[in-house]
Amino acid sequence: MLARTPCFLPLVSAILFVGLGNAVGGSYLILFVVDKAHLSPLPLGLFLTVYSVSGLVISTFCGSWFDRRPSRIPLLLALVMTISGYTLLSVTTNFYFLLLIAGLPLGTSLAVFPQLFALAKGHLDRVGTDTAERGTAMMRATWSIAWAVGPALGAILISLFDFRGVFLAAALCVVAATVIVASARLHAFRSTAKTSFELKSNSRTIRHVGFAASSLTFFHMAMFMGSIALPVVATHELGGTKADVGLIFSLCAFLEVPVMLAFVLRPSTAGTRSWISAGFLAFLLYFLTITWSPSVSLLLAAQVLRALGIGLIAYQGISYMQALMPNQAGSAATLFSNTANLGFLFASLSAGGWAQTFGYRSMFLVCAFLSVLGFVTIQLQSRTIVRPSKPDPGCNRVQYGEAET
Repeated sequence: MLARTPCFLPLVSAILFVGLGNAVGGSYLILFVVDKAHLSPLPLGLFLTVYSVSGLVISTFCGSWFDRRPSRIPLLLALVMTISGYTLLSVTTNFYFLLLIAGLPLGTSLAVFPQLFALAKGHLDRVGTDTAERGTAMMRATWSIAWAVGPALGAILISLFDFRGVFLAAALCVVAATVIVASARLHAFRSTAKTSFELKSNSRTIRHVGFAASSLTFFHMAMFMGSIALPVVATHELGGTKADVGLIFSLCAFLEVPVMLAFVLRPSTAGTRSWISAGFLAFLLYFLTITWSPSVSLLLAAQVLRALGIGLIAYQGISYMQALMPNQAGSAATLFSNTANLGFLFASLSAGGWAQTFGYRSMFLVCAFLSVLGFVTIQLQSRTIVRPSKPDPGCNRVQYGEAET
């Protein structure tokens, strides 16, 4: 059914190449600005902050554009800017140029992920609820597959061609995705999903979505703070190599794939809120483990917990936001993506100063605390949901926490 869904295979192919480029280049971005551009923790924090704020603003604009007038133009523009960003990183280490790159092309690149999901959502909703669930899981699994391969490929490229080879290879991957999107004649549709739950008022709606978004923001902040600290701790404190960094990220993404594919084969019926809660517990155990890790080997072993946390929360988070905003595919995907951008922003603002004062390894304890906050917040979120007295009998029902769609 997924294979027969119009335009789904081109979108899956595009997200594979985008994810591959993101994995090849993104895995080594922190090491590039620290080792090659020689940024200390505070300038690093500024660079990442500009990157995330730009991504937040541009992604929101593109999501609103899609909902007002569905089109693939925002996606194509974001893809072209992504190519430009990676290409420019290969030719400069000047701090001010890096800030400019972070603020425009790299910031725009963060709109690619939600735009791909928004386009796919419109096609999948026209087929059926179960197919839409499986399609979302398949796209997220494809992203993880790309991340399973990309960092390892980046490790080979960086050993042969240094950082320039990594960023040019990332740009070529996105070129392939752009060609697919441009040649596939993709149509953009508004989401046609229907929901059988209601919220009592606009204020309740804001609270309802707000709790979910806050929980996902805590998750992404923990994930990004951990990702900022992990390469530095692995190479500078535990004696690992750049290849070890690529192996760690690849292993985690590889382990995420079975989690995602489980939902392709069997869409979730246990309640999204329960799966998200389990993901936060896995994340908490992961950060507590690596805080006192004595070796790179234990970092590698702990990726099982990290993969479980990311696999559960990342996929279920997208599905949850789409269930809350059933007729706003662009805004729902963008809101989920913006929880990542906000998490990245908060991580960027705090990482530099924290690392400067307490060291990079201590950031893992902060990530553990953020995981606790995310777990608590997602428990509070369900209290804002109100079941309707007479649900539509013609609606396919799939549980999302306390809600049914």
